[in-house]
Amino acid sequence: MRYIPREFEPDWAVAPGSMIQETLEDLRFTQADVAARASISAKHLNQVIKAHVPLSPEVAVALERVLGVPADHWLALEATWQAHKARENSAVSFAGLASWLSRFPNEVLRERKLVDTKASVAARADSLLRFFQVADTTAFEKVWLTPQANYKRSQKFAIDPYATALWLRLAEVAAEDFRVECPPYDAGKLRALSRMLPPLTREPIPTGFKSAQTLLKKAGVLLVFVPGIADTRITGASRWLASNHPVIALSGRYKYLDVFWFALLHEIGHVLLHPKRATYLDVDVGGAHDDEDLQETAANRFASEIILDEALRRELEELNTDDQLQSLARRAGVSPGVIAGQYGHATGDWRKFGKLRPRADFAAVLSVAL
Repeated sequence: MRYIPREFEPDWAVAPGSMIQETLEDLRFTQADVAARASISAKHLNQVIKAHVPLSPEVAVALERVLGVPADHWLALEATWQAHKARENSAVSFAGLASWLSRFPNEVLRERKLVDTKASVAARADSLLRFFQVADTTAFEKVWLTPQANYKRSQKFAIDPYATALWLRLAEVAAEDFRVECPPYDAGKLRALSRMLPPLTREPIPTGFKSAQTLLKKAGVLLVFVPGIADTRITGASRWLASNHPVIALSGRYKYLDVFWFALLHEIGHVLLHPKRATYLDVDVGGAHDDEDLQETAANRFASEIILDEALRRELEELNTDDQLQSLARRAGVSPGVIAGQYGHATGDWRKFGKLRPRADFAAVLSVAL
């Protein structure tokens, strides 16, 4: 993932008043002279020079006529000065955010270079707020924490909302980086292309995933992989960018091939079936579905029907031998591991064909390809 850093910001600034005073002295004017020539009170000019009051556009234009220095120059200095003071004030308030910073997994922040762990508390807080594109912690809570109540999540476990927000933002940034030359979202094309994904399950993970990225991008969908973060329990998420491009992010949780690909098809189901919901966050897809969530059930059904049509699915629960499973996988054009996973979901018997469900460290494997 590549994150675009902000431009250089000096930790110093010059108040326009000091430059105005220097200009007065160079021209051998007194403050009283300039005030009279600019039709402003001597008191107001003195307050501007001492930075007690901001420089207004009207006074800047008046000084332009009197001193010959463009008003844009004075106003640019004023804007820089005001921004500098605002940052200084923020730094003072940010210095008390150590407890807020401690809520995020420090190891992830360090590994992904989101903050300089050797910097001050204020500097680290500033970097993290910039990463989340919010001005302060109140905005962070409103934008990133409050909506989580509406995300699909397991009710079996406690989920860390700060780690979850971090994972979602990492996915969003990765998708923005991948959005170059992406066409507008096309639901019809996505539905058609989704049927080309099951054969990719037979390929090595890096190759199959890269092919899936290419296919989905043709429909305006951005597929990214973001390694999971502890205490999020996320398998996948679908999220809409401001550009109106859907993002599908996978974490590789459980490290089972069938869960990985089922999670992708499941999120495609959400994008197609529930486009009005901004974000879906799927947690513990391998065994913690909420059967009462009709939208989750619909997304599961969509994924299952993409993998196996109705005729082949009727054979699923009748499988008895590895050879029968391998035969069904060949006819369906998918990996035997995916069929083994479907059998487990359908019957609740995960042991019968458990040895046919391959595992992989997706974070390690995909890092080579992405």
